[in-house]
Amino acid sequence: MYSKAQLIKMNSSPLGINWIRNIENIQDNAKIYPTGDASLSGRIYIALPADLELTEEIIKKYNIWV
Repeated sequence: MYSKAQLIKMNSSPLGINWIRNIENIQDNAKIYPTGDASLSGRIYIALPADLELTEEIIKKYNIWV
């Protein structure tokens, strides 16, 4: 689990590479999940609330790899 501040710090890069999405919707703690999306810089991850249960709908919505 990560705090919002940790996610922001991990997502900041001198090259401008933002590989974690959805940070703005996190209130407290979050988990990050790999998605099927990628850029030339690498895999894109999604931050979701730590207490959120992954359902089929959420997996499809965010294209999460499980």
